[in-house]
Amino acid sequence: MSDKWRTILIRLATFGVGLGLLAVVLASADLSQVSHYLTQVGWGFVLMVAAYKLAFVLDSWAWLMTLRNLPGKLIWVFRFWMVRMVGEAVNNATPFAGMGGEPVKAAILNRVYGVGYGDGYASIVLARTTFVIGLIPFLLIGFALLLLEPDVDNGFKWAAGTGLVALSAGILAFFLIQRLKLTSRTGGWFARLTTRVGLAKFFDAVAAFEDRLVDFYKHAPGRFVATVLLSFVNWALGALEVWIAFYLLGYPISMAEAWVIEAVVQLVRVGVFFVPLAIGTQEGAFAVVVGALTGNPSLGVAAAILRRCREIVVIGAGLIMGPLIFGKRAMTHAPGGRSS
Repeated sequence: MSDKWRTILIRLATFGVGLGLLAVVLASADLSQVSHYLTQVGWGFVLMVAAYKLAFVLDSWAWLMTLRNLPGKLIWVFRFWMVRMVGEAVNNATPFAGMGGEPVKAAILNRVYGVGYGDGYASIVLARTTFVIGLIPFLLIGFALLLLEPDVDNGFKWAAGTGLVALSAGILAFFLIQRLKLTSRTGGWFARLTTRVGLAKFFDAVAAFEDRLVDFYKHAPGRFVATVLLSFVNWALGALEVWIAFYLLGYPISMAEAWVIEAVVQLVRVGVFFVPLAIGTQEGAFAVVVGALTGNPSLGVAAAILRRCREIVVIGAGLIMGPLIFGKRAMTHAPGGRSS
C-alpha cells in the first residue's frame, strides 16, 4: 500500500471517529433549542464573516513577512490573502488528502508571482510555525481568565491547564526541531551509519531546506517577532468572532467569556489536528466549554453550527477564487518551475 493511500485511510478512520463524536454531541443537545438560537441570527452573520476576513488579512500579512525579498506593500498583502484563501479552501475541501492546499499555495506563488518553490515552501512552514507560536500567549490569557470563573469546575480547569502545558511543549519542540536542524542532523547521522547514498542525498536536501528556516530565525528577528504578534492578534480576532456569534444567537456574553471559549476550542482543535476539519471535536469543545460557563451546552452546539456555516462560506469563496483569478493551471505544481 502506498503512503498516499495509507494517509487517506488513516484520515478516513479519524473522520469516522469525528462523525461518531458529532452524532453523540447532537444527540445530547436539545435540537429544538439549538434551532431557536439559530433562527435569531439573520444578516448579522455578515459580521462574523467580516471578523474572520480581517484575521485572514493579518495572517496573510504575517506570511508575506517571511519572504524578505518581497515588498511589504498592501498590494502584496492582498495577493497573499488571495493565495491563502485558495490554499485553505483546498485544504478544507480535500480533508482526506492531507495538507493538499500547501502545494497549491506554493504553485501559485511560483507560477503567478515568480517565487521559487524552495522559498515558497519555506515561507509556508515559517508562517505555520509563527502562527502556532502566537497561539501560546492567546491560550495563556484564556487560561488565566478561566481560572477567574468561579462557576467552572476545578476538574475542567485542571484538564485545560494540562492540555495547555502539553500543547505549548509540542509547539516549542516543533520550533526547536527547525531552529537546531534536528531532522537533518539526526537523519544525516543515520544515513552515514547505513552508508546509503540516496538517503544521504535526501537529508542533504532537508538540511538545505532547514537552512532557509534558520536563516529567517537568525537574521530576521524583528520580522519573526512581528509575525508572532500578528498571529496573536489573529487568534484574538477569533475570540471577537465568538463574541459576535453569541450576540447574534440572542445570548450576549462578555469578551472575557468569549476569549475563554475560543481558547478552549482552539486548544482542542490544535490538539486533535489529525481529525479532518476538526469534525465532531470542535462541536464537542463548544458544547463542553459553553456548558461549563453557562450551564447550557445546546447554546454551544448552536455556536458551533454557526461557525461551521461561516467556514462553508469562506471555503466556497476560496474554491471559486482559485480557478477564476489564478486559473487551474497556476494551481498545479510545475516540474520546471523555479526551485530557489
